[in-house]
Amino acid sequence: MGHDLPIETERLILRAHRPEDIEAYAPLWAAPPEGRSFTPVLDGEAAWARLLRLVGHREVFGFAPFLVAERAGGRIVGEVGFAHFRRGIGPEFDEAPEAMWIVARRARGRGYGREATVAVAKWFDERFPGRRSVCMIDPANNVSLRLAGDIGFTAFGHTTRHGTELVLFERSGR
Repeated sequence: MGHDLPIETERLILRAHRPEDIEAYAPLWAAPPEGRSFTPVLDGEAAWARLLRLVGHREVFGFAPFLVAERAGGRIVGEVGFAHFRRGIGPEFDEAPEAMWIVARRARGRGYGREATVAVAKWFDERFPGRRSVCMIDPANNVSLRLAGDIGFTAFGHTTRHGTELVLFERSGR
């Protein structure tokens, strides 16, 4: 299907998840050494379930987060994209595709997050013109706040999830 074609940037390839990615994928969701994190911690079984869920999500909706791999060598360094996570926050959030991004700790500080989020936002806007999307960010996460701003998100509310106060953002497709 056309929506499964990879997105290529200068340094990255954003592509659909495959079952054989599990060994490289699971470490993205391991417990962070720094402690506090809004990002869920997933064991091997839960990472496998997430990977398979996203394969199905792409089939049902025509979009899902992409795996982010380095062009040089193919090492998986993140996951970026849009999904319907249905978090129970309310219709103004849950009914819109939610943007998400995560970069592997070993790959942070290289600009991969910005490169991937800009590319996937462009991809999404071309396929779903004018469609509103949302995201939620821990206000202490300055890197994610900058990334959200880079692709046009603006704050519209707050929520609490898993004991963390989060800012809700929205953007209209270009």
